[in-house]
This record gives sequence, structure tokens and C-alpha cells, in this order.
Amino acid sequence: MRVITSGPKYLDIDAYACAVAYAELLNLLGEPAIAYSSAVLNESITPTILSWNSEFSTSYVPKSEDTFTIVDVSEPKYLDAVVAIDRVDEVIDHHVGFGDFWSAKRQTKVTLDFIGAAATLIYEKWIQADRFLDMSETSARLLLSAILDNTLNFQAAITSNRDHAAYTALLPVANLPEDWTSIYFSECQSKIMRDIQIALKNDTKMQTFKQLGGEEIAIGQLVIWDAREIVDTRIGELSSTMHDKSSWWFINVVSISEGISYFITDNNAIKEWAEKLLKLSFVDEVAKADRLWLRKEIVKEDLDTK
Repeated sequence: MRVITSGPKYLDIDAYACAVAYAELLNLLGEPAIAYSSAVLNESITPTILSWNSEFSTSYVPKSEDTFTIVDVSEPKYLDAVVAIDRVDEVIDHHVGFGDFWSAKRQTKVTLDFIGAAATLIYEKWIQADRFLDMSETSARLLLSAILDNTLNFQAAITSNRDHAAYTALLPVANLPEDWTSIYFSECQSKIMRDIQIALKNDTKMQTFKQLGGEEIAIGQLVIWDAREIVDTRIGELSSTMHDKSSWWFINVVSISEGISYFITDNNAIKEWAEKLLKLSFVDEVAKADRLWLRKEIVKEDLDTK
């Protein structure tokens, strides 16, 4: 059995969609596969998406002969606890930094492309296998929603022509309402606002940055339709939540309807680093960017800066 899985802490719509849709494709190709995760489903997997009753397991117990396919993550320390590194047969991700690690493992097939959504890479696997006409409505809906989410409705700088092409092809198969974009992101925001501290905890990662001397930073991210209420009234809550994790922290609040990101931190060293790297200007704890940023774009910006 091939176990299609992702990271250990939380599962977002991109990882969820990739696991479900790739497992479907492999089973169609005669390779037994199951979409599985032990992680918490985060706010990007909305009540409507859960109502589609995808083929997804949280209870499967991997066997010694099983192999693991990793989607939407490639950093070895951020794999689901069930994953055995020496039995990883494939890695499909749109994050950067660990290509050499996986390429050194001859048994592992590697697809790492810095594009908007890992879901786009899974769509392309269906095209390469010449089975796109057999894709279920559910898989099309999931992949389409993941592309919307990870490209921030195609406003993120990371968005590629491949993401646009995948979305266009998936749209007629998905059979979703014309206003699905606003429905989806509004559902995400409603779910986040019900318990913003839990939402932030569920979408916080530890990351080192070379421009900060390798210090491990807690990076929180909230992707919502309109962030103005959060920035105006909830900064104290958010700051308290991040301080429970580390004194080295910042939050990226993505406001899709405004087309910008808000950065929040009270750490002066991080303020100086972010102002230089991302061309920001902080007023007290908040800086307002002139564009949308994603966490993975910030990581790459730091890696690419000399």
C-alpha cells in the first residue's frame, strides 16, 4: 500500500486535496493507495469541503511493507510521525530547500517546483497519466479549492501560468457554484474567527532564516478574506498566543480582499530584518505590506538574498 500523507501538526486544503486526489489516481492505475494523516485539519478545510465525504483516513495503521508518498511538504523533520524515511517512494511539493536531501535517496521520485499550489502538481500527474477524464468531481473540487487557497485567489506573486491552467481545466469538472471563491474564503474566515488563537496555533511553523543568523523563528499565518477587524482589535490576543511559543516570532495576516499582508511582531530584531527583506515599515507592532505575501515566499526571499 502507498500511504499518501503530509506534515505532522496540521493539514491544510493543499495537502488534503493532494493526498485524496493522488490516492484516487494511483488506485485507478492499479497501485493500491490511501490518503492518510494523523494531523489536525486546519481552517482551510471548511464545513462545505468536509461535506464532500472524501476518501481520507485518520485511523489507518501503516504496515511494514507500506511505502510513503509525501505531498505539500519536503522538510524531513516536518513529516507525519508514521513516515519511515527509508520507505518514502515519492515527494511532491512546492516548497524549496530540500531537493538535494531527497535526490540523494535513489528510491525516491522527487517533484519539487516553486509554484502556487502543490495541487497543481497533482493535476499534472493526472495529465501525465492520461487519466484526467476519469477524475472524480470530488477530487476536482478539492484541487481547485487548494489552488484558490494557495495562490490567494491568484493574487500571490508565487502564482504561475501552470496554476492558472490547472484551475481552468478543473473548473468544468468540479461543478461548483459561480461564487465559490467568495463562499470558500468567507467560510475560512468564519472558522478562524470562532477561535482565532487555536487557528493561529494550528498554522504556526518554526523556521530558521540565514539573514537572522540561523535563529529559529515562530511564524504564524492567517489567510482570510478581510483582515481589518483582526488588525484593529485582536493584536493583543495574537501576540499573547505567539509569546507562548517563542520570544522570536512574527505573524503574517493575509487579507485577500485588500490584496495585502499585515505583519505583526514586537521583536525589534525581526522588525529590522523584515523591513529590510520585505521593504516594510513598522508602526508599533504592525507593518502593512504593499502586496500579498505567503510564508513560503518569505522563506525563499531570505534564502535568495545575499
